[in-house]
Amino acid sequence: MKLTAAGALILVAMSIPIALELRTFFGFFSIEVPIVVVAIVEALFVLAVLAVYDGGKRSSRASH
Repeated sequence: MKLTAAGALILVAMSIPIALELRTFFGFFSIEVPIVVVAIVEALFVLAVLAVYDGGKRSSRASH
């Protein structure tokens, strides 16, 4: 399945509130997750999405 620009944007937009809510979820179990950790995990996720999106563009260019 090809990742489009719109799909990448939607993935990033939906991942931000999910990451913040996971911090709340862990709080119910008395697991403290600092906001810095959430920011780092979110940044890594965004980089992974961008790598997959960019990688798809590069592989399609190489096949032409």
